[in-house]
Amino acid sequence: MNLDQDIKNFFDNKISMAPNLRSIELLAAARDLILNGGKRARPKLFKLTYIAYGGKNIDKLDKLILAIEIYHQFLLIHDDIIDKDTIRYDGPNITGHYLKEFADIDDTIPESMALLAGDLLYSFVYEIILKDNYVKSDQKVEILQLICEINEHVIYGQQLDTLNVKSLGSSISVDELLDIHAKKTALYSIKLPMRLAGILLHINHKECQNIDIFAMLFGIYFQLSDDHSDYFNNKSAFNNRPKYRDYKQGKITYPIMTGLELSDKKNQEFLYKNLGNKNLSKSSIQKVISTLESCGAVQKSTEIVNDYRDKTIEALNDLNIIEKFRPDFLELINNLQV
Repeated sequence: MNLDQDIKNFFDNKISMAPNLRSIELLAAARDLILNGGKRARPKLFKLTYIAYGGKNIDKLDKLILAIEIYHQFLLIHDDIIDKDTIRYDGPNITGHYLKEFADIDDTIPESMALLAGDLLYSFVYEIILKDNYVKSDQKVEILQLICEINEHVIYGQQLDTLNVKSLGSSISVDELLDIHAKKTALYSIKLPMRLAGILLHINHKECQNIDIFAMLFGIYFQLSDDHSDYFNNKSAFNNRPKYRDYKQGKITYPIMTGLELSDKKNQEFLYKNLGNKNLSKSSIQKVISTLESCGAVQKSTEIVNDYRDKTIEALNDLNIIEKFRPDFLELINNLQV
């Protein structure tokens, strides 16, 4: 089973049937973007969940695995549009690809192309699942219902996250922030792949509830760790990502929320004044970090990340999985440790 090869084959087949050269270009841009990077974490979690609950036919689930990754990429494309990003995986995303041709002609066209690419990928998810000969008809209905439910709430989470910016005078509580993490991250990154495995294996309702609890806690932990890595050096898998992206976009994440709460008036004014400044100087960035460190924000951020790590491990212990696979889940959790 080679997911990248499956991705290539799927898009190459679509390209062979495309109606015109522009359609070919759009499909090729989407294909190349997906193959350019990504950890394939959600397909890996799906496979781990499937075998950890006793699944025996993982080699027959390549189409569903493909659908999981394409759904993830659809959300990333739309997320980049919302965030006005033109880079993904250290190269141009869909918008960035079309900027080369249209930046001086009509700068609305590149984002329109990205929107269309995302819509295409979402439709491909349904097509792949519906044409999967291994998955039974009643399971397809349940899977598509789950995707619809999760997609709806991911959109609500994305909406709240989009509104959570300084430019709108956002004032957000910790509970509201964690709710965004649950809706935007936990549902599709953790719950979706795990519950898809549950559908295929007819996992009972009580165990599905345990999965949902684990998924919510793991997803919140995932996002808190990601937000922490935006400012502070740590051991997590996120530590190699570009820094300060959220601060420059004006997003209020837990480290900044805590910094605004704990710092003195002068430093509060500095943090808030520069929040959302995309052209922040190196000296200003250094002052942001030193302010967060001196007021205790780094410690509080570490504490909440570790608290959700502990809660996630407790929820893992409640999952009725085959014991020999429990360390594999624990490794996923520890990869985010700050």
